[in-house]
Amino acid sequence: MSKNRNINMARYLAGEMSMKEEIAFRSEMESSQTQQSELNKMEKTWKYFNNNPSEGNGDSKKAWNQLHKRIEEDGLLADLPAGPERRSLLPTLRVAASITLILAIGIPALYFGIIRNSKSEPVQSHYAEKGVSTVDLPDGSRVFLNKGAEITYPADFYQERSVKLRGEAFFEVMSDPVNPFTVRSGKVVVSVLGTSFNVKEYNNSPDVEVYVARGKVRVAIENSRQFITLEPGEMGQAESSNLTRSVQTDPNYISWKTKVFKFVDKELMEVLLELEESYHVEIHTGEVELKDMRITTSYREQSIDAILETIGAAFELTVSNREDGYHLTK
Repeated sequence: MSKNRNINMARYLAGEMSMKEEIAFRSEMESSQTQQSELNKMEKTWKYFNNNPSEGNGDSKKAWNQLHKRIEEDGLLADLPAGPERRSLLPTLRVAASITLILAIGIPALYFGIIRNSKSEPVQSHYAEKGVSTVDLPDGSRVFLNKGAEITYPADFYQERSVKLRGEAFFEVMSDPVNPFTVRSGKVVVSVLGTSFNVKEYNNSPDVEVYVARGKVRVAIENSRQFITLEPGEMGQAESSNLTRSVQTDPNYISWKTKVFKFVDKELMEVLLELEESYHVEIHTGEVELKDMRITTSYREQSIDAILETIGAAFELTVSNREDGYHLTK
């Protein structure tokens, strides 16, 4: 991450930006999923520091002092002007540098030392009842739950980063080599350090799929010696206690999370089914004959209403939204 971006993140979190600067900054962050993820992690850490400046155990305080010592050594303040302007920016930059170093060099003691004092239930759970739900875990990792999915994890998450999953979820894991992150789903155990991947457990079945978008993961059958290591673009499948590996070629495999679609000479019926699953809606075609209708198109983060309107215009169909779902008619 660049020094200027680090400074801008700190100014944004500290509320020191003008309205014009804040609008421009938010626009820049939203244009990049990676930058948005970094901002979310910094915001979580900032809140802990801001609300609990004196909390934490001995390790966290020691780490905090070490970080402050390294701020000047890393040249994070080298370009600041001298005098009152430098002094006014110093508190913001110290926090910004500290947050950046925590995320970059992997000192979980400070982060988890603050969390350790919080009181919570023995087990936390989140369930996506109506649609895709976003869950921020205590370590800064983020989980996107597909509709009907549920995760549970222990309250002492800082000691063992382990979650249990029912259904389908996409994980963006915060790196921490000291404490690996594990996901248990069905008979499968997925182990990672820092990466993003999708886990899908089929209803009423022990079968599980794991797709890696970034990084590297280890997929193992619980209580056995079977395991495989997956790299970006690969998918592991656990069927009847057997592990197999393949390359994921479906461009819409995680469209339920990204809302990015690509269809090349695809049957319209298959497109509509994909949209139903991704947006959790029902699309009725009545007596419209779709067998010979094919489409080549792409969509990026558009609403289901906008997508269906373009499909309706392309095939001269009328689209109506009723209580039981969307209807396509001649």
